[in-house]
Amino acid sequence: MSINKQFHSDGLVNITSLLHGQDRYKIPIMQRNYVWSKENLKEFISDIKDSMEEDNEQDYFIGSMVFSEDDPKIKMVIDGQQRITSITLLISAAIYHFNNEGFTDFVNYYQGFLKTSYPGPNGQFINTYRLTHHTRDNDFYKKILDYNPAQKYSVNSTSQLNLLNAMETLIESIDPANGFPLKEFMGYLTSKVYIVSMVSGSINMAFRIFETLNDRGTKLQPEDLLKNMLLRDLNDDEYDRVANIWDKFVNYLTDSNGRPIVNTSTFLKHFLMSKGYLVQKKNLYNWFEKQVSDPDNSKKQKTYNLKSYSGVLTLVSDLEEAAAIYLKTYEGNISPSINACLQLGVKQTYIIALAAHKLNNELSHELYNKLETLIFSYVISSSRFNELEKQFPSIAKEIRKSQGRDVHFNNAIKGLQTLIDEKKEFALNSFESYKLKGSDKKKVIYILSKLASSFDEADYSNLTIEHIMPEDKKDHWGFIKEEGSDYKALVSKIGNLTLLSKSDNSSLKNKSFEEKKIVYENQSSFTRSIVKKIETGTKNTKHDKAVKHYDYEPVKVSWNKEEIDRRSKALRKLAEYVWY
Repeated sequence: MSINKQFHSDGLVNITSLLHGQDRYKIPIMQRNYVWSKENLKEFISDIKDSMEEDNEQDYFIGSMVFSEDDPKIKMVIDGQQRITSITLLISAAIYHFNNEGFTDFVNYYQGFLKTSYPGPNGQFINTYRLTHHTRDNDFYKKILDYNPAQKYSVNSTSQLNLLNAMETLIESIDPANGFPLKEFMGYLTSKVYIVSMVSGSINMAFRIFETLNDRGTKLQPEDLLKNMLLRDLNDDEYDRVANIWDKFVNYLTDSNGRPIVNTSTFLKHFLMSKGYLVQKKNLYNWFEKQVSDPDNSKKQKTYNLKSYSGVLTLVSDLEEAAAIYLKTYEGNISPSINACLQLGVKQTYIIALAAHKLNNELSHELYNKLETLIFSYVISSSRFNELEKQFPSIAKEIRKSQGRDVHFNNAIKGLQTLIDEKKEFALNSFESYKLKGSDKKKVIYILSKLASSFDEADYSNLTIEHIMPEDKKDHWGFIKEEGSDYKALVSKIGNLTLLSKSDNSSLKNKSFEEKKIVYENQSSFTRSIVKKIETGTKNTKHDKAVKHYDYEPVKVSWNKEEIDRRSKALRKLAEYVWY
């Protein structure tokens, strides 16, 4: 089939041609919900009205709309659903006011923009709506088009609430009782407002050619394309089951306020990587297109047979299960080591969490500890995570194959250990010379808490960062010779940082070291060690080993650059024990 048969443009089309001709339209299920806000609608009306009042003979362009004609009787709305829905609601709001004013001719004329009829197979005429919304919103949409303020509408989704709010906003905004020039406005809207109509012979081609939507620059995401691909060939019963599981999968990735906890494309990328595939976001849809079973070529090993209902069902069920694990991980219910990796800001942690969810506690604990060390190594050394990301799919694949402490599990552990060994010295050198940046406070609290807990296993996560030599050089610290940026670099070094409660931290501020020492002596082991030798009261425990590796002699006289450097070296030795 030639390109021009697959795709053509109807050119500039005004609203009358769009909605008062022979065409009918449908919003496909994969489209996002109706989302236009009160502000969007008022701006839309205002812009058109301003153009009309400036010159009622000038044309006004509202962008392009993209349709597909898989069914020659119905155009699927690929790009423009927010605008075409809003325009039909606007026309309905106008009909509401014309009805109240008794303008029957206007009512009858504009009803033709919302409803039409066509001859059926038995010769009778079938009445239908110009625009059909996707399954879950269509009945509600039709009720809203015949809006009655006395009726109480039962709303079952955010999209339906948006439709109801839109109608109420439009009715208020174009009320002729408030001086709105409704007759003139509707004449201008239908005759002088234009779109560019672009039509494809296939829905896939429409999606792939017109990736960028016109609704304020929003881009069609790979998950939208995937949803379309999964649902398009199913019968009604199959469709409903798959669509419901898909909705559950998406809901796992959404918080209680309806905001996404993670971009769906990011989740899909992590999902595939946890199965052993290194896929960039831009190639997600292509992967799913290619990774389908080909019945005619049994040599091809594919992950899912997306040409069959069972294959589609398997995929969406896997996605739902993975999304539940993703949410559990996000909420901190997998492992302290996984929480630490996320606290360090490394989202690739989810890849390993997804792959390892079936391991027993002993094996997952061992794996997650290795992962935490690796993530610490990359974060403290400011290494590029795209290097790490390339290695995770093969490790994740081994984890998924593991049935216990077998060759696959050992391969995964070995893979993590190899990456750790490659970074160890670089990470420790970076740690010793580390300087705190404002954006790193959460990371540094994790690092200092991890070091501190090696002495006593206490929870230090609620403490705050204390600069022993204060950030503001004044009062008792004038003897320090460093100035300006040199002073700032000095006080931000890891050796100058410890942990205190918020109240103690606030009380010390720029006080002298002698005054700070009194407070430090009454703190837990980590901070107390700055001024007083710590004793564990035990022998040969892991806490004793931590103290031995730390090997730090408390400061004798005052706090200065030499002491900061000395403590940095001691903390480096402790870090080597704690993480490596």
